[in-house]
Amino acid sequence: MARTPDNDSTARSLVTGFILLLFFATPFAGLWSKGGHVWYLPYVLWLLVIVLLAVAHFRGRRKQDP
Repeated sequence: MARTPDNDSTARSLVTGFILLLFFATPFAGLWSKGGHVWYLPYVLWLLVIVLLAVAHFRGRRKQDP
């Protein structure tokens, strides 16, 4: 089986994916989805996920450039 090179951006993207699952697909989602919070909280959480993915992408891209 061919061995793939280690890629830090892939690992960061996977961690971000797990954070995404934690925020939106576990019982933890019940903490922020109940009433009493500001209406834009889900959008802030999505923005956090997008920013984390962008940081992982650009850091990995910078390491690959010669």
